[in-house]
Amino acid sequence: MSTSTGDKQRTSLTGVYTVLPTPFAEDDSLDLPSLERLVDFVIARGVDGFLVLGFLGEAAKLTTAEQEEVISTAVATARGRSKVVVGASAGGTKLSVLKAARARDLGADALLIAPPLQDDATILAHFEAIGNAVELPIVVHDYPQATGIRMTPALLAELCNRVPRIGAVKLEDPPTGPKLQALKRVCPEITVLGALGGMYFLEELGRGADGVMTGFAFPEVLVEIFRAYRAGEEDVAARRFFSACPLLRYEFQPGVGLALRKETYRRRGAIRCARVRPPGVQIDEQLRRELDAILHFCGMEEEPA
Repeated sequence: MSTSTGDKQRTSLTGVYTVLPTPFAEDDSLDLPSLERLVDFVIARGVDGFLVLGFLGEAAKLTTAEQEEVISTAVATARGRSKVVVGASAGGTKLSVLKAARARDLGADALLIAPPLQDDATILAHFEAIGNAVELPIVVHDYPQATGIRMTPALLAELCNRVPRIGAVKLEDPPTGPKLQALKRVCPEITVLGALGGMYFLEELGRGADGVMTGFAFPEVLVEIFRAYRAGEEDVAARRFFSACPLLRYEFQPGVGLALRKETYRRRGAIRCARVRPPGVQIDEQLRRELDAILHFCGMEEEPA
């Protein structure tokens, strides 16, 4: 269990956090006005916070200066209306500490950090170093499909107990439900956020999830599900979830998911261009037609804002 000192330091991150793509213009330059519009767009739809510079944000394709522009623009646009979580993962502990400190200096409210390599002692030391150096809540990113690193519930519980700055685990290690339950069993106080495109959000709530952090381009749907479930209206939550399932499934495709989400946000008037910075799959006419059909089927067609 966490010590009393740790409990005082810990800031729990619960609710719905949407993962933002980074908007680009047709010439692949940063489109900061679109980022401002996108931040306003998701805040208006009731999210508790949003993440920039995650996997969906194409952080690895941005220069250091561009990453700082993204953080500064997101923080300035949010104006305290919503928590700003910043991806600060790196292959080395020193670099991750530097990125975390810079995000803090630019006004971030929390950090998303993935483990650096498959070794429990190194993972513990990595997160301890960041937690000791930067006074921000940390979301541990448990996403072995992307990182190649698996963390057991016992290791995650040890992280939570050893690093009071950890505010949540973003759980993307399927099957998520059993792992979520196992994690809550060994560390009841840990906050767990679902992910994986929201495809299992209802089931994750049923297993004790405290929210979700994912890039679904209709974040208000996840807000509706979460609020209904927390209010005891489980049937309402289930109907809303299952009505969106075709789009949840289609949007979370490997390879083209980012292009689909950007296209959806473009259609909704939140960004000007659906461009993915190379190398990356761009939206094509067949994908557009398929997206048209699914949005129509789900009743989620919408005139641009």
